[in-house]
Amino acid sequence: MTATSEIQQPALEAPVSEAVPRSRARIWRRLFIAFLVGLVVALAGAAAALLAWDMGYEGRVLPGVRVGSTDLSGLDRAAATSALQQAYGEYGEGQVVIHTIAGDAAVPYSAFSRRLDVDALVDRALQTGRSGSPAERALGEVRLALDGTLLTPTVTFDEPALRAAIAAALEPLEAPAIDAQIGVDSRGVRILHSRPGRTFDIPAVQTGVLATIGSIDAPPELPVDAPAIAVEPNRSDEDVVEARKTITWLGKSVWVKGAGGRWKIPAATVRSWIRIEVAADGSLQPVIDEAAIPKSLKKAKKDIARKPVSAQYLRSKAGTIVGVAAGRDGRKLDTKATAAAIVAELERRATGQAAAAVKPVIVKRSPELTTAEATRKAPLMTRLGSWQTYFPIGERNYFGANIWLPAQIIDGTVLKPGQRFEWWSALGPVTTARGFGLGGYIAGDHTDPTGAMGGGMCSASTTLFNAALRAGLTIGARDNHRYHVERYPLGLDATVSSAQTLAFTNDMKSPILIRGFKIRGGGSQGFVRFEIWGIDDGRTVSISKPSIRNVRQATTNTVYVNTLKPGVREQTEYPANGMDVTVSRVVRAANGKVLHRDSYSSPYQLWNGRIEVGR
Repeated sequence: MTATSEIQQPALEAPVSEAVPRSRARIWRRLFIAFLVGLVVALAGAAAALLAWDMGYEGRVLPGVRVGSTDLSGLDRAAATSALQQAYGEYGEGQVVIHTIAGDAAVPYSAFSRRLDVDALVDRALQTGRSGSPAERALGEVRLALDGTLLTPTVTFDEPALRAAIAAALEPLEAPAIDAQIGVDSRGVRILHSRPGRTFDIPAVQTGVLATIGSIDAPPELPVDAPAIAVEPNRSDEDVVEARKTITWLGKSVWVKGAGGRWKIPAATVRSWIRIEVAADGSLQPVIDEAAIPKSLKKAKKDIARKPVSAQYLRSKAGTIVGVAAGRDGRKLDTKATAAAIVAELERRATGQAAAAVKPVIVKRSPELTTAEATRKAPLMTRLGSWQTYFPIGERNYFGANIWLPAQIIDGTVLKPGQRFEWWSALGPVTTARGFGLGGYIAGDHTDPTGAMGGGMCSASTTLFNAALRAGLTIGARDNHRYHVERYPLGLDATVSSAQTLAFTNDMKSPILIRGFKIRGGGSQGFVRFEIWGIDDGRTVSISKPSIRNVRQATTNTVYVNTLKPGVREQTEYPANGMDVTVSRVVRAANGKVLHRDSYSSPYQLWNGRIEVGR
């Protein structure tokens, strides 16, 4: 072992000159190591301090972060949000003002929720200074705390709501174009003139607003112009002028002429049938409502309508057929066909042709028994003469019985060729048993209203006389009344009494039939009618106008009587002028030969009226 120690000892010793540098090197090394250790310790402390700093701002904005003039340092999300909303609330206040020729339209910012984009800014503020490696983050936070940073505010809004609000604001200011229109009424054809409309280029307005409204520099009142765009009507005034001409001409009055009459359908009614429709090519066309036309033909329909009359067998008083009274076809208006004819006329007018009358379409109505069928059994007779007389129903004629009974009794009387008719022989006894009663007659110088059995029947005799006169028969006995009765034809009355009668003879070559009719009118009106039927031999009858001479004017006298209550007035006589009247008749055969030339004289007595007054 000693050997080993010796061997190693020299190696451990060195010269003095080499020992000093080595000691210095060791010192510097130790100092460097100490520096490094200190640096590491310092860095570790700094890191710990920064970590403690960063953790102290967890969930809060780091110091030095501002939005505009609003410092968000140390604020959590809620506080930062509140601070920004308070500082920038004016971003939601204001309006877009749209200028148009129809006036201004305002769209408030609140309509599309214009506001500061708070959520995005708070997110940015919370993220500021918290990016990169720990060292970079540490340096960044130090720099942020020393220098600070400014975040630019941003604006947000609801773009779909903005577009919708602009469209809604401009819509009331738009005006639709008005087409020219034409109307037809009872006063004529009217035109409603066309008018252009207006609209706006809404997408352009929206684009213009969007270009500015998102800027933080947008003013509280943002003006924008919306130029009007003209909208032309689909139908101009010129389009309806020609239609008005056509409809005006079309809507004139329509005349229906024919069947012995003429009926006017007024223009106002014609126009009521017309309506205006738009054709496939866009033109205006008048259309006729055919279903409305028949209603306007009611008057023509009523006037034209005629019931068919069946042929009638004429019978004697015994019931024997002596002849046939001709029947008559009836007729009626074919309303549907006539309406179609009116439509055709209007269509003619629409082409510019002159207006023409419309001929009614008539439908024939045949009787149940035609004349041809009836004449197979008996000869055809015609009415040769007739007359009808009015009378007031009252006590003076036994309430009509004294006039109607003679007509009913004589009805059916047949006169053979050469046979004579005489009133009293044909009438028979005038008794109450046969229905006659007391009636009026002229008694001397006054009229007795109920003084004679059958009184008043002169209305029947006068009527039969006038029928026979006009039939052209040979007239025998005839007398006029003492005074003229206004209900009778002047100079052609025929009175009957115990001393007066009426007679005429059938001077034709074929039998004649006398027909009598009882006719009751309304109220107290009565009528009696006689007709003479026979086979027409072609004779003609002409009767002159009355020749009046020696007229004496009648008057009315008032007489006070004890037979009436005081003050009661009753007219017992009616005035009739005295006069001499002559009427002539000439009857000619078919060849013109005069068969009868008669003159009937009637010397009428002056008859003064009388009014009795009770005293």
